[in-house]
Amino acid sequence: MTDPFFELLVLLFQAKLSGSSEFLPFKQTMCMLRKGQRIQIERSSPGAPHAIGWTIFRCTPRKYVYDNEPLFRFERGARRSLRVRKAYAIHYTSFGSPARIAGLV
Repeated sequence: MTDPFFELLVLLFQAKLSGSSEFLPFKQTMCMLRKGQRIQIERSSPGAPHAIGWTIFRCTPRKYVYDNEPLFRFERGARRSLRVRKAYAIHYTSFGSPARIAGLV
């Protein structure tokens, strides 16, 4: 059995209300998330006008998936969060050998 393809990456994100085309600024996104409102977090590209911060995405063969990771205004915080995760991301198979280490870029 082969391991599924996955990798954790720190990427820019943009946020908008679910079902809306209106993009939100970082501060408003954080306030709405704290209130429990549904916000759609999507990968953004460098230089995009709606890119508001950094977070960790899981790379799948077809797209980048956001899995409720912390949101950061600056790249440094997101990279630090990923480094902490790498230290504890060793998974073991049923045979006791180390499986793929998640998040090594």
